[in-house]
Amino acid sequence: MSKYFKAYNAVKNLIKGGNTSPTISSVKPSIHKTKKAQKTSEMKIQFNKQKSRTLSDRKMGKKEPTLTEYANRKLTTRERNEASKKMFDDANGRTKKAEGGAITPRDINKNGKTDDFERARAKGMAKGMGRQFRDSKADGGKATHKTKDGRTVKKGLYYYMNRAKKRGTSKPGKGSVTDKALKQSAKTAKKD
Repeated sequence: MSKYFKAYNAVKNLIKGGNTSPTISSVKPSIHKTKKAQKTSEMKIQFNKQKSRTLSDRKMGKKEPTLTEYANRKLTTRERNEASKKMFDDANGRTKKAEGGAITPRDINKNGKTDDFERARAKGMAKGMGRQFRDSKADGGKATHKTKDGRTVKKGLYYYMNRAKKRGTSKPGKGSVTDKALKQSAKTAKKD
């Protein structure tokens, strides 16, 4: 019976000149609820615009820009920012740091050893950052290293100083090494 009643009301509204279709303007569309989905849809739209521009350029007979024309073109904000960041990093010697070394687990709860959760945390961080994970437990946490002349010696002050120099993390000038530490390491240094 309700079907007939709806049909009767629809005909009645049609005769009066009213709108028979339900209004959905107050309802927000359910697509692209998340920020990620919105960004993805924007990127797709931009990609399609660029693609159509390229196709229309080809149809019109426009040629690809030469290297000089490409270099002299007006840069976008993103390209300008990337270029200035690269110049800043090169000037300050940060290129080594940006690439980054391996991620090792830290002793978060200060119990003197790296637990399973600390290892798992470091592994996840390395995966997220796209860097290598090095487990100190697997290495055995060696206390010795090979010198250039082939001897196996205990890791000491000069080992860590040279490692910091190689990584590019050593402080300029005198740095953080104290006179006391240098005197102490001189006692165990190799005599010529």
